[in-house]
Amino acid sequence: MASGGSSTTVGSGGANNGGALTGGTTSGGTNAGGAAAGGKANGGSTGGNTTAGGAATGGKEAAGNVSGGTSTGGNTTGGVGIGGAATGGRAAGGAASGGVATGGGGGVAEPTARVAASKMGKGFNLGQMFESTQHPRTLAKASAKIDAYYAKGFRNVRIPITWTELVDGDRLVNDPNVGDVNRTNARLGVIQQVVDYALSKTDLFVIINAHHETGLKTGNRAAVLERLWQDIASIFLSRDHRLIYEILNEPHLSDATNSAMAPANLRNMTSLAYAKIRAVDPPRLVVIGGNQWFGAAEMAQVWSNLTGVGGGQDAYVMATFHHYDPWTFCGDNQGTYDDAWTDNNLSGPMDTMLNWANSVGNGMPFYIGEWGVAWGSRYTQMQCNNIRSWYQKLHSAFAATKGIPTSVWDDGGWFKIFDHSTDTYTNNLSDCIGGTCSWDGTDRFNSGCL
Repeated sequence: MASGGSSTTVGSGGANNGGALTGGTTSGGTNAGGAAAGGKANGGSTGGNTTAGGAATGGKEAAGNVSGGTSTGGNTTGGVGIGGAATGGRAAGGAASGGVATGGGGGVAEPTARVAASKMGKGFNLGQMFESTQHPRTLAKASAKIDAYYAKGFRNVRIPITWTELVDGDRLVNDPNVGDVNRTNARLGVIQQVVDYALSKTDLFVIINAHHETGLKTGNRAAVLERLWQDIASIFLSRDHRLIYEILNEPHLSDATNSAMAPANLRNMTSLAYAKIRAVDPPRLVVIGGNQWFGAAEMAQVWSNLTGVGGGQDAYVMATFHHYDPWTFCGDNQGTYDDAWTDNNLSGPMDTMLNWANSVGNGMPFYIGEWGVAWGSRYTQMQCNNIRSWYQKLHSAFAATKGIPTSVWDDGGWFKIFDHSTDTYTNNLSDCIGGTCSWDGTDRFNSGCL
């Protein structure tokens, strides 16, 4: 916690329950939802990461630019209101041959994407644990972080998982060219324990994904992703339907420029994985995203239609994007953090996503799966009010008022909120996310930002 100073509050507004949600206006100049030029650089603190193509300790994986750009087209209304159907509706069951299959969830009605989005609220990432080597991959370490966030009212946890690449000399699949999960793998056993622990928390939603699948993405191994999710769906079939599947994280290629995956390739492999999940577990929530860094503008480039993922009629499909806007402020090793970002940097990517969701998406709910500031790449202590203000506003003042759940990127390193070495918070950013936190003085650009 920052010592002394004043306490500032950002109005939350809450979720828009029922009816249409007003998307708002996006003005020019916003890099929609992702990195500006330079992208997500390699790096972090000491140690590094043995995951092929993954992030070094404390940082984000190597990056490029978010393609796309600004949202256009004025105010958006209707479609994505949390609770209640969007115009035209989306049928429960969708592509799952009509209706809702039973199984899992202990007899509790399976939440639709719209219901889930209304309940997920603010959340966090269990970053750099099961997709890398930065933190001990144990139930004890994971549960300490889950407990700490849950006690502060966070109601979703995203667990990044690398399956087909080496993590500390170990893969979760038998063959990375096939994608068949090794069901006796010790790390998988811990992941299952962590998922079960998180699901034991009342109303906590859990998202698992395929994260640093470098060879799969670059080699366009659609059959591998298809088999991977067939196995994952089978392994977790009996789990409560608050467990959500995010099919493929940030599908950029591992080439010289970390270029975007071809939209047709991403649609194809996502559709194959989706079909396998639906064959095993029809009402499981499935998440789709863009084709490079999960920038908001990527959705329109990739998903010009929803053929292959329910055709806009599957009530159990969500979308996601990542929000590091502006990257020149949010990114690692960007110099001082006294950048004069604006409210449009925060709201613009959300409105871009709303424009897509309320048109092609047919009212599809979505969440912000990652967001944050890499303050630890420069400072040992977080004392910058400008950073605190960004955290205060993104969720409470903008996302929550638009009915958009979020999951802050907390890797315990450059984007640190929770300290894994002490199992405690060492700054007050978790409070800032709720809209109220103490500042060092009253100046937004205080000395802690220099």
